[in-house]
Amino acid sequence: MVREVFLLLFTFLCLSCSAKGIDREPTSCEVCKFLSVELTAELEKSGSSKVVVETGSRLNVKGEWSEQKRMAYKTSELRLLDATEKVCEKMLGYSVHTDKPERYAKGRSETMSTLHALRDKGVKVKLGIPDEMWDDTPAEISKLRLKCDNMVEEYEDEISEWYFKHQDKDLQTWLCKEKILPSNQQDCLAPKPAMKSKSKKKSKKSSKKKSKKTSKKKSKKKSETETKTRDKSEL
Repeated sequence: MVREVFLLLFTFLCLSCSAKGIDREPTSCEVCKFLSVELTAELEKSGSSKVVVETGSRLNVKGEWSEQKRMAYKTSELRLLDATEKVCEKMLGYSVHTDKPERYAKGRSETMSTLHALRDKGVKVKLGIPDEMWDDTPAEISKLRLKCDNMVEEYEDEISEWYFKHQDKDLQTWLCKEKILPSNQQDCLAPKPAMKSKSKKKSKKSSKKKSKKTSKKKSKKKSETETKTRDKSEL
């Protein structure tokens, strides 16, 4: 009985923590950030490709057929199109992590991982939804994917310009900082400080306690030695 009450309380606390701001809209900064991250990663996969593509023959203004052109896939428009078609779908692999400095990250949140672990151990965990729906895509992640699609469509020309002329520059800096986001909306691009875990805090406290105890012992031994020395000198 006590275990069930504790589990219900734990579940409620976990869900209330993970639900803080769960329905908020992903910002343009967050959308651009993860768009640039995933597009860079997708392009890196095909960066060393040695495939050669051929463009089809077409009629020119004179009514004559132009010859096919051969070009390397890694510098072709086709490679960019292939990457942009996949990039926003990658957003569905993210989860909302309210327990981390970075709100969106791949994999399960710490809360859901804990609840899954409890269920795997045979503990009955009731979330008010069927078990098979635990890992369904949250509404906020669906919005992230939709906004990514819209951003790719809206800034298609800018992405193409970077691909053909500025690949020597960091995509996130060039696209998000210089082309899309106003200077007062770039806060999410700055690196987040890592959260200190409770275990680290405990270890620091314990180490401080140990050092205090050690220093006390040393001072005690020192005073005892000094007392003995005085006694001997008096004799």
